[in-house]
Amino acid sequence: MTSRIFVSICGFCATAAACSSGDGGATATSSDESRALAETCGALAGRMVPPSSIALPTGGATVSKATVVAASGATPEYCKVEGAIRPVDPTAPPINFQLNLPSQWNGKAVHYGGAGLGGLLVTGVDNVPAASANAASPLARGYATFGSDSGHTGPTPADGSFALNAEARANFTGDQLKKTHDTAQVLIQARYGAGAQRMYFAGGSQGGHEALLVVQRWPSDYDGVVAHSPALSFTMVMIAGNRVAKALYAPGAFLNSNKVATLRSAVLRACDALDGVQDGIVSDTRSCETAFDVQNSRCPGGGEFGDWCLSDAQIAALNTMNTPFKLDFPLQAGLTDHPKWPIYQGAEIVFPFDFGMSPFPSRPPSPFNAGLHVLSDAVIRYFVTKDPNFDSLTFAPNAWRNQLIALSNQTDAQNPDISAFEARGGKLIIVHGTGDFAVNVGLTNAYYARLVSTFGQARADSFLRYYVIPGLGHGAGTFNATWDSISAIENWAERGQAPANLVATDANLTTQGRTRPMCRYPTWPRYTGPNPNAAASFTCVTQ
Repeated sequence: MTSRIFVSICGFCATAAACSSGDGGATATSSDESRALAETCGALAGRMVPPSSIALPTGGATVSKATVVAASGATPEYCKVEGAIRPVDPTAPPINFQLNLPSQWNGKAVHYGGAGLGGLLVTGVDNVPAASANAASPLARGYATFGSDSGHTGPTPADGSFALNAEARANFTGDQLKKTHDTAQVLIQARYGAGAQRMYFAGGSQGGHEALLVVQRWPSDYDGVVAHSPALSFTMVMIAGNRVAKALYAPGAFLNSNKVATLRSAVLRACDALDGVQDGIVSDTRSCETAFDVQNSRCPGGGEFGDWCLSDAQIAALNTMNTPFKLDFPLQAGLTDHPKWPIYQGAEIVFPFDFGMSPFPSRPPSPFNAGLHVLSDAVIRYFVTKDPNFDSLTFAPNAWRNQLIALSNQTDAQNPDISAFEARGGKLIIVHGTGDFAVNVGLTNAYYARLVSTFGQARADSFLRYYVIPGLGHGAGTFNATWDSISAIENWAERGQAPANLVATDANLTTQGRTRPMCRYPTWPRYTGPNPNAAASFTCVTQ
């Protein structure tokens, strides 16, 4: 990467005209240049990327299609490159990828992360996770963009059957990121005559996990990384999901969607106004821990009396979730604890993690019930036990200790020593929501604390920002936060302008346009008035 930085800036521009801007920005090209770029696009079809150009073992890569896509709306003309990275094991599936090369290139690239257990092609054409409505997509800004299917195809992002193949499993647990990155750089070089001057990564959930993986494993490849709701301890999240499922499958414990609404309403009655305003958002989650008492929602005598109250069996399941979980052995980086789910502090149990989308949880689970069980069940059967017929509701972590440790070391992103990323000038922004019921924000809080312990606060602040947003769920929530992450990360990485006074905008239809300050953890937004819909009316506080 260092050698690329010191190449003349004109080596990274699609045309000589683009270099005249002095910052690698996209500029208009002549009709002759457009025709030439179209010709170079078509020439990529059938191109081979040799195994020697990819740092990890592969059978090389091949471009199957390369076609010019005409400009449409805000999306400019670009060369759509489709291809596959061949495996070493002939029985393993390939890594399918898509690379988008704009005709007016800004000399930079964005690598997109995936979702769930992968299996669906990430095209890189749409905007990055949580992008605000008025923020141009990376492709519209002139970035080359790319993503993959994580090394297998599947009917849903909850299909784990691919993991029975060792190479497919290794690809999903991180290798596909490096292989796709290296392949994209070769093809970017082939199209423009130079590799990307700046490389960024953006992802949420599993993509957020991948964002932290590239920081930890391949720190020299990326100038800036944005990780939303990162499932950084993939293994612990799956074990915790299994624990939740067992609690919900107990007799009488299942909560239908009306029961979930009853719980949500009770939490809001107790906690909504603690931050100074009743707006459907619990911002003062710490005070909410003591303000809310689930027993106030108990049905008479603890029996089942309808959707307006909670039975003892349902409260027992909820209390299990509201209790920390501790393993008897350490996972990667010594992790043994999963924090309690903040269901009594404002976390929103919503689709697709709503317990009540069917009358009772099915066996095997569907995406519409039992919380994270739809993913944890697949991981336990295919990644851990390697037995598709295993009943995951009988899973005992201690009996599978060695397999869980191996999985954690292979896939998790818990390493706090990211000094190599810091040393190369990399910048990292992490964002998580208090309402996330898919990936526990407490895990990210704990990782951030380890980063600060490793580097010290001042040094961590020089390359790291962590924001926790009240009301934000797993990509939705009462406050569906959107913001311009690409501008924030590129301004920091390229111009040394650290993020300051960031504002998130709610994308929900009923509250669309209201804003909140993005408060750096551990601060949270307290209402000071006068306008509950304006970020300026909130102050980030710690008490």
